[in-house]
Amino acid sequence: MRYIICLFICSLLLSIDLFSQTNIVILPFSNLDGEYSHNQWCYELQDSLEKELKALDPEEKYYKIMPVEEINEILSDLNIDANNPLFDAEKWQAIKELEVDRVISGNFRIIAKRYLINGYIYYPETQLLDPDFQAKDIFKREDKILEAPKAIAKRLSQAFIK
Repeated sequence: MRYIICLFICSLLLSIDLFSQTNIVILPFSNLDGEYSHNQWCYELQDSLEKELKALDPEEKYYKIMPVEEINEILSDLNIDANNPLFDAEKWQAIKELEVDRVISGNFRIIAKRYLINGYIYYPETQLLDPDFQAKDIFKREDKILEAPKAIAKRLSQAFIK
């Protein structure tokens, strides 16, 4: 009887752990500079941020990230392009089709020959930013731009890992 009770309690604890997992989608970053030659960074920052966040929770104990390929395919099917100035408004059309708890996205612009990079967590139901977990004002030279996702992941993951 004790064995059965122990199994029951263990299964409850495991199910509680599964329900605490947050489903996340990472969108391409927005190029606020508007210069076409920098558009590659929209997707490279998205991809690098996915890898950094996965490295911080490899067993997906706290969060599960929708594969970047899947979200980019959905965006493509809906003809939504991260390089379009209307991307920040149009992205919510794609999010409505997904069952996610949080959306991570960011933006960048060039200031004084450096990239100013920001990363944000959004609540899909309200489309509002999480005021407590943002990674803002990360300045990088172009040859160091892919160091930014590590700093962004470290800051934003604090919202999920407790």
